[in-house]
Amino acid sequence: MKIIHTSDLHLDSRIDTLPPDKSKIRRDEILLTFEKLCEYAEKEKVCAVIIAGDAFDTARVSKKAAERFVAAISRAKNTDFLYLSGNHDVEFLSAYREMLPANFKAFNKGWTKYKYGEVTISGITLDKYNAPFVYDGLKLDENDINIVCMHGQVLGYRSEEAAETVSIPMLKNKNIDYLALGHIHSYSQGKIDERGEYAYSGCLDGRGFDETGVKGFVLLETDGKKLNKTFVPFCSRVFYEKEFSVEKESSFYAFRHKVIDALRDECNERSIIKVIIKGSHGADFIVDKDDLTARLNENFFFGKVYDRSTVVIREEDYALDKSVRGEFVRGVLGSGLSEEEKNAVIVTGLNALKGEL
Repeated sequence: MKIIHTSDLHLDSRIDTLPPDKSKIRRDEILLTFEKLCEYAEKEKVCAVIIAGDAFDTARVSKKAAERFVAAISRAKNTDFLYLSGNHDVEFLSAYREMLPANFKAFNKGWTKYKYGEVTISGITLDKYNAPFVYDGLKLDENDINIVCMHGQVLGYRSEEAAETVSIPMLKNKNIDYLALGHIHSYSQGKIDERGEYAYSGCLDGRGFDETGVKGFVLLETDGKKLNKTFVPFCSRVFYEKEFSVEKESSFYAFRHKVIDALRDECNERSIIKVIIKGSHGADFIVDKDDLTARLNENFFFGKVYDRSTVVIREEDYALDKSVRGEFVRGVLGSGLSEEEKNAVIVTGLNALKGEL
């Protein structure tokens, strides 16, 4: 028997990271990835797909996105889709209930169970009202293979969002084999007790540079005695954030070739890449962000560059320089400006003297 655990699809989401034309492409790709997941489930004879919250990004879902979601599930007619509302999509069920196919089944604010042979899948939508009673209300047969579905942050996990929490200590000795979690957008896992473990599947397809790395779903398989899990990469594109140091580089353009070559080795042309330039350099070293950005966008789907390098002005390098450049640098260094202001003025002035401004 095969079961899929996915979550945090955030369909119909705005993609503010990308320019409008590529944002539109990306938004459609994320919907398409879910449609492909449904096709995969049907082809691989997956018994159930658990959606552990936040299938959509907001309470208001466009008709197009809702119809594509429902149509994809309807086509996978031999697979049940077990849907748990998250903190982003709480109103979807009430808004589109009449559209939902027979193989779409929802968890609610009381423990709901679905049985598939020896496997029992239980889930609950957390809120401030049921939170005090959630753990005492979970009763599981020790002879079943028990999968539990919840959406929230594990206690102790730092997050800026005000999501409900999931207490791992309160789930110990509950006969849980696997806790399918949603809310955190990266794959992670941990132990509940000697019998059980938990995992966040992470989002199915990344939307920004806070969702870097390969995304996918968790495939659960059982022979009736033991439950095995495998993370399956499934995203259409990968977001990368890479740091490169200009320390000891002779020229920016040699550095740029090194960056592009390194990225080609690790990433493919479909990648979305943020490059962060770090390290210190002299005032004569010109960081050409526009040039590197252009090269990134020639080689990959999208690229952006952040310059976090620092300029180091050493007085001894200009002490014996009798040119206008030397006089200028020494004059600025001897002024009453702050160190940050001196660096900015010197870089601007040297660029002007070279005719680059």
